[in-house]
Amino acid sequence: MDWKQPLCCLLCSLPLLVTLEIQTINSINELEERNFGKTFPQHGIPLLYWFSTLIDIDQNAIIRFKEGSYDPVTDIPFELVENSGSLPYMIPSGERAYYSAGDFESGSFSYLPFYVTQDFYNSRNHAGKNLDRIIIVIDKWYTPVRVDQVYVAEVSECNLPNVTSNTSITYKVGIQLLRQIITLTSPLDCQNKFLKEIFPHLGFSLTLAENMFGQPGFPLFMALSGYDLVDRYNITAQAWSCSPLLPAGVRKSLCDTSRQELAIRTSHDGHAVISWHGLPSSVLKVHTTVALFQTGDRSTALVQQRIDGQASGTLETSVPLNPGLQVQLIKQDVSDATIWQGPEFNDGNRQIPVSVGNASASMQLFTRKGYAGVRLYIRKTFVNWRDDFYYSWVGFYASEEDSNEDYLSGQWQWVTRFTKHKLLSLFRWDVYEYVCNTAITPGLHARFFLTEYYEWARTKPWDM
Repeated sequence: MDWKQPLCCLLCSLPLLVTLEIQTINSINELEERNFGKTFPQHGIPLLYWFSTLIDIDQNAIIRFKEGSYDPVTDIPFELVENSGSLPYMIPSGERAYYSAGDFESGSFSYLPFYVTQDFYNSRNHAGKNLDRIIIVIDKWYTPVRVDQVYVAEVSECNLPNVTSNTSITYKVGIQLLRQIITLTSPLDCQNKFLKEIFPHLGFSLTLAENMFGQPGFPLFMALSGYDLVDRYNITAQAWSCSPLLPAGVRKSLCDTSRQELAIRTSHDGHAVISWHGLPSSVLKVHTTVALFQTGDRSTALVQQRIDGQASGTLETSVPLNPGLQVQLIKQDVSDATIWQGPEFNDGNRQIPVSVGNASASMQLFTRKGYAGVRLYIRKTFVNWRDDFYYSWVGFYASEEDSNEDYLSGQWQWVTRFTKHKLLSLFRWDVYEYVCNTAITPGLHARFFLTEYYEWARTKPWDM
């Protein structure tokens, strides 16, 4: 039977010989009627909500990214994908291409917010936890870039990386649908009771969504889209030691996980701080432990501590901040069982690289072993960057209030002396890094100077 999977993937990789008409979803009502991303642990509906938070749509229906939500040099948080037939043909061009987000086996998934990735981390052995994608056409001929088309797709089980030919369901997303979602993401100046009066048909679905999700407008969007909230609640309630849904009329107390958070914060010496918040009352009645693990080694916790009865708290550790750290909440019993997993720590704090002036380069603050570092992404087409940046340097600053002359003592470097990171350098860009001798701390940031104190770029302050 082992031949079936390779054959499946081979067939999936062949270009489609028949051009299929792709239906357009023009409203949330139409989305509810479509068979896309409706069951646990699929993430297509959260992906749509997330994408709507990245963009603005003008009166001419032109879609552009909000400042700081997309890097045109690396394309983070999206990845370039090859269209082998499942999407409309497009003449190959360096300025216009298909890009995708939502693949949990790709490097860019760590830039997705936890409300998109949480079911992937916590779906145990459920099938279908990496099926959904959002695919867009980015046109870089314009400055700033614009998004010409938006699609959602469900890939087949024989998913091939960075190829769109293996999609089994594909829909085009209409401008009106995106406008409706954007409207929902804006904070609503009304109470939940008023929302239920506006959307009476949602009934108990909206109540369930509000008990599981806390982002503005997200519970309402999940309910309106037709996501199977009852199934998700029952599955996650089991993990949180909550009672499953009872018959109608006996729904007095629901398990509220909308505010729960397991996260990694930053100490003032570059070490990991375990943080937990908003744990439901159900787990406060059992013996629980917070533990810190490193990706690739789930057998031994780096740090762990009993937190029985504590709904919120922090725990400082001596573990240096590094990518792949993850907090888990564990139920202690005859055999320890993981209740919930937080997101894996992203060494760039999930911050999108910032553009360096008008050059084909971008810059990102990151941490390695608890120390602060700067990562430069240089487009391979920018062949004269060493000449253009010959007098350029990067310095580290403790506060945004500091003047350009007040960089941390000795914590700076000429750009041309950065070290090339061969593993991160790809076919479209090279990566150069500099790690200083200062611990990463809240508020610390980096500034890029073209010459002397002529500032060309600045990262956001480290905010953890």
